[in-house]
This record gives sequence, C-alpha cells and structure tokens, in this order.
Amino acid sequence: MKNSELRDYAENEIKDINAKVSLLVYDFNDKKTLLSFQAERKVVSASTIKTPILLAALDLVQGGKLKTEQKIPVPAKEILDDTQVFDRGVREYTLEELLTWMIINSDNTATNVLIEFLGMDTVNAYCRKLGLKSTVLERKMLDWDAIEQGRNNYTSAEDQLAVFSGLYHSSILTPELCAYALGILKRQRDFSSALRYIADEDLSAAHKTGGLDYLNHDAGIFYLSGRDYYFGCFVTDAMDDTEKNEISKKLIGRLSRAVYNYYKEG
Repeated sequence: MKNSELRDYAENEIKDINAKVSLLVYDFNDKKTLLSFQAERKVVSASTIKTPILLAALDLVQGGKLKTEQKIPVPAKEILDDTQVFDRGVREYTLEELLTWMIINSDNTATNVLIEFLGMDTVNAYCRKLGLKSTVLERKMLDWDAIEQGRNNYTSAEDQLAVFSGLYHSSILTPELCAYALGILKRQRDFSSALRYIADEDLSAAHKTGGLDYLNHDAGIFYLSGRDYYFGCFVTDAMDDTEKNEISKKLIGRLSRAVYNYYKEG
C-alpha cells in the first residue's frame, strides 16, 4: 500500500462516519508525519487523560517527592461502583498499584484517589511543563456534576503525540522511569479499538484508550518489527452511535489496521 492509498482510505473512512474525527500517525523511525486530520482539535479526553496523570506522578518520583512503593489510603467514599479492583475492603495500596490499575484496567477509583493525592494543580502544571496546548484536568472521573458546571478534561491528538514521543525518546523522565511508564502502558487490557482487528504477535503497543457516550479514543506507540509509530485517533460527537461506542471503536480499529497493513506490507 502506498502512502497516497493509505491517505485516500483514511479520508474516505472519516468522511463516511457521522462524527468528528481527529487522526494523527507519526513515524518515529523516519521522523515524519504519515497522516494528520484535525490533529490539533481539542477534545474531551475521557480516560486518555490518565496517561498525563501517570507521568505527573512519576515526575514526582523522579524528584524524590514520592516513591512507587509508598502506601496511599483509599477511602471508602472514593470507591466507585464501576471498580473491578477496589471491592475487597482493602483501604491502602502502593502508588505503583494505583498507577497500574489506573492504566491497565482504566480503573476510575484508582484515578480519583491519585487526583486527590497529587492535586489537579500538580497534574496541570506538569502538562504545561511539557508544553501541551490542549490537555487539562478539571474534574475527577464520573463527576457528572462537574460536567454540568462546565468543567471537563481535555486533550488532543497532537498533545498525546508529544506525551508518547517524550516517553519514546526518554526525554520527559529518566530512561528508567520512561521504561517503567511504557511497561505499564503495554499491559493495558482494552483491545476493543486500535487493536481490534490485529492479531499479530509481532505487534505490541503502549497505549491508552478512553470512552464516554458518543466518543471514543485510542492513542499510543505501536511497535512492529523494528518499525515504531504513534497512532492516535479521537472520535467525538458520534450521535448515531447507539451500541456503546461500537461505531467509533470499529472506525478506530479499521484505521489502525490500515496503518498496520501499510507498515506490514512495506
């Protein structure tokens, strides 16, 4: 598949869906952008905001203010109904456990405990330190009252590339901490979007998904036989998506598969 064919395919897919789509594909080996559609668009982040939260915490570890093994209280009032982890009555976990569950299970209880522990100002200051233009944390997970009051969490395909590029090049944390973060991101258990149509043991991904009503995202680093690339797709306003974001997830899956084919066949 030629680059022009990939671009035509992506344009047609994006044109045919009743939603707004941001897409950004960057080739780390050739150091160039492969695809870019509305990549600068600011979108409600859903759980993709959890990657900057992870890195903000590790920045404090790097500075000696936190340790991954230190214990953090998990108050009963913070435990949300959707948790699959914090339902055993245990009320203290290590920072490492909270960070891991926040990413691999996208656990909202772990996320909210970390937001409370770190502070929103700390996370937002770290995002500004990275030079992110659209990424901001304004509310906890599942805080619908905050949304009604006009507060939400935001990011963009471009900002997520900056985050993952920094991890890839070990430029935003020590090489050890970047490897630590990537190790957690590689263990994410959601395969419903970018990895939906790919069953290749040669492909691995350090990525984070996110979804709410009428929106679905997936962004991260994809490693394929020595060819490393960033894939970030953010789908919002999918007003005809009545099957728990399946339309959005399938679009992300098709676009991701097309990029995979481009590299696999090339």
